[in-house]
Amino acid sequence: MTDAESKQDSLRTRRVDSTDTRVLRTREKLVAAFGRLLDERPIAEITVTAVVEAAGVTRSSFYAHFTGVDALAATALAAHTGEIVDLARDAIAAGASKTAVNEGVYADLAGFLAARRSTFGVLLIAGGEFTRALSEGIIASSLETLATRPALHADPEVTARYVAGGVIAVLAWWLADDGGRSVDDLAHAFITIAPPDFRD
Repeated sequence: MTDAESKQDSLRTRRVDSTDTRVLRTREKLVAAFGRLLDERPIAEITVTAVVEAAGVTRSSFYAHFTGVDALAATALAAHTGEIVDLARDAIAAGASKTAVNEGVYADLAGFLAARRSTFGVLLIAGGEFTRALSEGIIASSLETLATRPALHADPEVTARYVAGGVIAVLAWWLADDGGRSVDDLAHAFITIAPPDFRD
């Protein structure tokens, strides 16, 4: 990695955690522009140039937030799933069944991707930057969830990475060939084999 790339990565890391309204607004513009472009064209035709033009920001602003379109796509997916996970955490904190709530989260994620096989599904099956960014997002979300538990069955770092790796591998396999398994079938299988900290 060159010195310039290292500085860019450092800037990106600070941007992700920033509470500066200008930084957040730029990020929101980029995610929203990506969503609009996704409605208009195949994901393979969405370029950084198209995104920055649609968002009304500069290329340097784009790269201050994302390494490329795949990383932006992962953030767009995380924006959707983040809302679901937040609701799930609240429900569990209020006394709802971890098993039932988390099975619902798995069903939502699988259903969302299945309805978008030609976009997010293609990226997930291909692997690469999108898959890496999605994995990091699942790890971070899992660690945040595990931090709300009064006691844990295992090392949270190991659990979070186990969940991310397994979920992504199974989703990519299922999206490529579901073998007749429905969204609900897959969600039930996920929760059946989930680590104890995600079940009752």
